[in-house]
Amino acid sequence: MAWDMKEFFSEDIVSYLEKKSQNAKSFVSLFDDIERKFNKSELCFLFNHILSKKHDFNLLNETIRRINKYRFFQNLNSLIDFILIQNPDNDFANLKVLAIKTISSYKNKSAVPALLFCLNDKNSNYKIRLAAAEALGKIGDKNAYESLINVVCDEKEKSTYVKESAVAALGMLGDNRALDVFDSILNTKQMFMDKFLFLKEKIIEAMSKFDVVKDKKALDILKKTLSDVSPKIRISAIEALMNLDSDESYDLIYDCLKFDSDIEVKKNALVALYNLSDRKILDEVLNGDFSDELKLYAGDLIKVYEDDNA
Repeated sequence: MAWDMKEFFSEDIVSYLEKKSQNAKSFVSLFDDIERKFNKSELCFLFNHILSKKHDFNLLNETIRRINKYRFFQNLNSLIDFILIQNPDNDFANLKVLAIKTISSYKNKSAVPALLFCLNDKNSNYKIRLAAAEALGKIGDKNAYESLINVVCDEKEKSTYVKESAVAALGMLGDNRALDVFDSILNTKQMFMDKFLFLKEKIIEAMSKFDVVKDKKALDILKKTLSDVSPKIRISAIEALMNLDSDESYDLIYDCLKFDSDIEVKKNALVALYNLSDRKILDEVLNGDFSDELKLYAGDLIKVYEDDNA
């Protein structure tokens, strides 16, 4: 394909690209050819120019994907401007989500104000707000703490999905100011929390990312969740404890194996203990004072162990 540089970098560049494309719904081969023919500066110019035009969905989609591929710093501001454009179209919302995910890969704090705007815009598509929360966590700027914690605590927030994403982002930030809020939510009456069971699970998952060696509060909160009335929450706490770098994890999980009333919790505790130690815990269950169902489960795990190491 022959390229006319003057025409290529004219104000009609978008129309030119659409004309050159054999299939207006797929710009992959066209961009492959562009990348072979032009240098970094030319590609940056092209990507920025297309984003500013805000035309064809498929063209914008492929442009953002190529920006994510190269991550030229010169394209970051254009991406930031792009996510701030007001457009109620659902397809455009999907493009914004893709742009936000690309922005997060830069891990540059200059994007934080725009991401906070997207997060706090309750009139925006919830997918955009989810992506913004996740991006703030990945970038790791603790200036995002206040906005994220406000989302988690906002009783008028309609989307539990947005709350869950904000919780996950707080876990990535590792700001232990969030622990008191997490503790409060986890201690909320079960009647209220039935609707937000996944939120509690997200909180437990987020706490597993805190440094419990430096801050014992996270470990203390996880200890309390082992007594939650929901077996699912107790199982989540066991998984979090298994992933923590703490000497207390084994003993806490062992107590669940011995004393928890739910067989599924006991099974998950057994798997966690096996992962933390070795086959001895399986033999202990087989030969100890445990239920027949748990012994049968331990036997099945041994069969898997022997098959994997045959």
